[in-house]
Formats: sequence, structure tokens, C-alpha cells
Amino acid sequence: MPSGNRELTELMAAVGRGERQALARLYAATSAQLFGIALRIMKRRDRAEEVLQDAFVSVWQRARDYDAAKGSVMTWMASIVRNRAIDVLRRDRPSVSIDDAPGQESWASAAPDPFEATLASVEARRVRDCLETLDEKPRRAIMLAYYDGLTQEELASKLEAPLGTIKSWVRRGLLRLKDCLEP
Repeated sequence: MPSGNRELTELMAAVGRGERQALARLYAATSAQLFGIALRIMKRRDRAEEVLQDAFVSVWQRARDYDAAKGSVMTWMASIVRNRAIDVLRRDRPSVSIDDAPGQESWASAAPDPFEATLASVEARRVRDCLETLDEKPRRAIMLAYYDGLTQEELASKLEAPLGTIKSWVRRGLLRLKDCLEP
């Protein structure tokens, strides 16, 4: 099963050429990590599965758009999953907060958390190490936005900070992350 960026890049090129077997291999190599991202945002296994399926349809359709010079395959695919999950959340905004919903404890699976598998990957460790270089507030704002899918307005409310401050924290934090992650 391919796991290195080079192998994933080769698979993505094959998917871009319409090779179904390559998509199956790409799915096998990446779906657990991508599912972890979807589950972290969606908070429900069934919804995360739908997001992952939609994301792989999008990967199949847009594989030719992938540019290795702009980032790794996992980063590109993770952004597709994340954006798809956030779109679903915004479209189907529940009337009750997920934290206040009855029965939320029954949503969690007894299986190992796929998100933990994502954190174990080399790329995730690099991101985590770079996140540690940020000050606490910008780091928290970026984590809440990326992993929980909060909007800037929601971040301002949750972190009890002005919207302009939130925007500055996120913008500066992302610039520092980009500098840290560049080879």
C-alpha cells in the first residue's frame, strides 16, 4: 500500500488519466486518515462517511487539477474533505449545538479514533510541530477553524475576541505555518 508522497503523487497522476484501479489504491492508502478529518469535523460517523464518499467523487473528477508543486497529495485531499465537511455543516446547521444534543455520547464508536491515525503520520507531525511554534491564541484559532470547521465569527464568539483580532491571528498564524512547512 503506497504511503509516501511520491507514490501518492504517481497514483494521483494515474487517477487524473482515468485509471480506476489507481483510485482504488489511492482510496486504500488515504481513506482512514481522510475519514479521521471528516469525523472530527462532522462528529457523526454516518455523516463523515458521506463526506468522505463525496470527497472521493470530487478527487476522481478533479484529479487533473492536482499540482504537486503546490503541496502534497494528502494536503490537497484533506482540504477537499475539510471543505466538503464544512459545506455540509453550513448547509444543514442543526438547531441545537452539537455539545447540547441529546444522545451525543452514542455517536462515538468504540473503534480506534481515525483522527489519532492522522496525527501519527509524518506530515501531520510536521504540521503539529509547526503549530507548536505559534502563540497559544493564534494556534487555538487555527485549530478550531481547521478541525472543528468554525467560521471567523464563531471563533470570535468562542474565543471572546474581536473579529479583526481573530482574522489577524489566523492570517499571521497561517503565514508562519507556511514558512515553517516549506522545504
